[in-house]
Amino acid sequence: MDDPNTPELPPLRQRIEAAYLYEWKAEGRPPVSIFKLCQTLGISERDFFLEYPTLESVEMHWWRDMMDRVIASVESGAEWPDFSARHRMLAFLFAFTAAALNHRSLLLLRLGHSGPLKSVPEWSALDERFEAFAKSVLLRGRQSGEIVSRGPVSAVYPAALKLLLRSVISFYLKDESAKFERTDAFIEKSVTVFFDLTGRQVLDSGFDLLRFLLPGAMHRA
Repeated sequence: MDDPNTPELPPLRQRIEAAYLYEWKAEGRPPVSIFKLCQTLGISERDFFLEYPTLESVEMHWWRDMMDRVIASVESGAEWPDFSARHRMLAFLFAFTAAALNHRSLLLLRLGHSGPLKSVPEWSALDERFEAFAKSVLLRGRQSGEIVSRGPVSAVYPAALKLLLRSVISFYLKDESAKFERTDAFIEKSVTVFFDLTGRQVLDSGFDLLRFLLPGAMHRA
């Protein structure tokens, strides 16, 4: 008979993810042995494979779940239905970098100080979820008139927003300013450039972003 005073364990999938992330942070690399991970958890390999097909899929699912939580948090806001596409992207990026504070060490281990164009196979599920979100933001922009249709060029907008996200993450991981204030400024200026590019203006916001990224190199106000 079960002891009613015994605390209930979290779902197995959650325990596997927690053990996976702990070993990754402690060792500086993702787990390499399903057998060892199962020993740590006191479960059989059968138990593991009923939840995940591979070790790599644990990480892929975890990143996807992180993206789901960030998107859900912004979309559940009372003001979300009234937000423009620009404000929706700003809200998402601010929420993402805020959530990333809890997992900055994992982002550094996974991405290091690589550029935004680096391929990250472990992020395939995260990218898929973000692309669906980006398309919903773009649809909002077209409906509101913020985004102008430019024929075949419009087809690259989702990829451009993915590049924007990766650029923000890359900037954030290199940011040493107090409370990551420069990351906040980078988000605001980058989102402005994107929506000016897809709208009707770009020169003023583009110049402002360059001046921000190259302090001292450009002296005009």
